[in-house]
Amino acid sequence: MATSSLFNPTISFPSRKPKLQSTPKFRNPILRIPKATSDSSPSPPTNGSPPLSTLKNIRYADENIKDEACRHRAASGEDQSNFSAKYVPFNAGPNSAECHSLDEVIYRSRSGGLLDIQHDVEALKKYDGAYWRNLFDSRVGKTTWPYGSGVWSKKEWVLPEIDPDNIVDAFEGNSNLFWAERFGKQFLGMNDLWVKHCGISHTGSFKDLGMIVLVSQVNRLRKLKRPVVGVGCASSGDTSAALLAYCASARIPSIVFLPANKISMAQLFQPIAAFVLSIDTDFDGCFKMCQELGLVDKIPRLVCAEAANANPLYLHYKSGWKDFKAVKASSTFASAIQIGDPISIDRAVYTLQNSNGIIEEATEEELMDAMAQAVLS
Repeated sequence: MATSSLFNPTISFPSRKPKLQSTPKFRNPILRIPKATSDSSPSPPTNGSPPLSTLKNIRYADENIKDEACRHRAASGEDQSNFSAKYVPFNAGPNSAECHSLDEVIYRSRSGGLLDIQHDVEALKKYDGAYWRNLFDSRVGKTTWPYGSGVWSKKEWVLPEIDPDNIVDAFEGNSNLFWAERFGKQFLGMNDLWVKHCGISHTGSFKDLGMIVLVSQVNRLRKLKRPVVGVGCASSGDTSAALLAYCASARIPSIVFLPANKISMAQLFQPIAAFVLSIDTDFDGCFKMCQELGLVDKIPRLVCAEAANANPLYLHYKSGWKDFKAVKASSTFASAIQIGDPISIDRAVYTLQNSNGIIEEATEEELMDAMAQAVLS
């Protein structure tokens, strides 16, 4: 049986130059054309205001985007990041000496509190706000690995030290804004309302954008031989859908615990390639960085809405932020927020107070009415 060298996996080409090939199926020669893409990594700062890199990178026809990125990094010496990040105790203050590497397997601070991520903002400030805006804009819609993602296009601000080979990415994010003209005019008195639909994602979960960072770091830790066997979570649906899909993509074992009879059928079918257990119980400074680095002038006022059947934060707010008291959450159509004792209550209160935020609650009837109104947009 005759075979074509075009499909022979052992064939090798001594030169990267574009060449003509013939195949039995097509009598006309096929021209192999390299694809030009722009480099998407920041240039070293020069005179306090670095220009965007103008270096062009060639993607050969027998390369995929990861091969291209690896070859380009090796040729340009871009493997070392000028930026860094570390774990610090949440809200510990500038005088705290405690910090941990992101490559440590650690869940709590030494005092048992939450951990936060602290970036080397001084290093980031060497580039002005205009530079960062231009850099991020230049990556939108590109297929350059890994910067085509709506998250990894801001890699320097997210997980700066991770090697691109460890990144888990499906080019998520960059979803469009929707013009909700009728909804804005009829219900809000706004003539030009635009909304972001966070459920438009690969898994149908709005948590995709955060989970790719977590799974990418887990992927890095496993390659560093850290004691990480797999990933598990307790979830009402969205967390597990996002986490497990990206774990499956990276071939990382995963397990999810779901509350029995408290999730929708759609959420039940979202977990991919995971061990799913149902349990009979309940479970309970990106803005600041943008402001410091000149991308925004002010932090917006945050507005939080809870279901009246699961409203511990609302009750805490109405009491004047006095002693927080957990509640026993009742059944609600908003099953993803059916939480009576949120684990990150301190973080939520801190963020709301520092943005002069407000909190409201909605009854089940109000929730359903609002959903019906949103359809009209």
